[in-house]
Amino acid sequence: MPNRRHLMALSAAATAAVMVGGAAAQPVGARPARLETRLFNFKPDISPDETAAVIARFKASAASADLDGFMIGRNAIPQQFPTRFEWIYMAQWDPDAPLPAQFTVAQDQLAALCRDEAICDLSCPLPAGYGAAPGVKVRHTVMFSFKPDASPEDRERNVNAIRGMGKLPMVQNYLVQQHMPSASGPDQMDWQVVGDFASMADYHAYSDAPVHLAIRQDFTAHTSRVAFLDVELNP
Repeated sequence: MPNRRHLMALSAAATAAVMVGGAAAQPVGARPARLETRLFNFKPDISPDETAAVIARFKASAASADLDGFMIGRNAIPQQFPTRFEWIYMAQWDPDAPLPAQFTVAQDQLAALCRDEAICDLSCPLPAGYGAAPGVKVRHTVMFSFKPDASPEDRERNVNAIRGMGKLPMVQNYLVQQHMPSASGPDQMDWQVVGDFASMADYHAYSDAPVHLAIRQDFTAHTSRVAFLDVELNP
């Protein structure tokens, strides 16, 4: 995975397990949930003032929708990198209920202003408010898709190696999950990885860990699309 700094967050009360969607026990309070994560970049002609206004309107729409968990944030790492995105939002809600109409309209309005996007829709056990990430300082979010010619063994080996990263002691919470079978579209990615950390120092220790560096070559050889973003929450 990219050797860059990745930032975002989650509640300490909901982090009894370091892995969701893997072999570990589910976090305390986990229940079936729908989680949409979208990484996006605005079109280049969108001014900073317009960006701020768009984000404020989108936040207001999410608040009025009363979602179980919602967050939006901006990349915190200044260095440019081809697969790093500028913005992220996460929306979490009851999988048996549709998204409120006003929020789906807001999503469409936001998408119309974007140059490019990467999306991952998940359905898996999650703690209440996971998307909102209260109390967490740093979240690292990665989406990726395998190459069409990657064998089942290649895919399983890489996913298991990534899941193993969640066992590192500095990881507060770790999500490794495949997108919903019903999810489709040109921006939809196959897998999502979300790592939460209590501090930037913990994230750097994760990023520079030998086990992390060791999986990068195999990962790069078998993936066709990778997108990531680093967000710092509750600074």
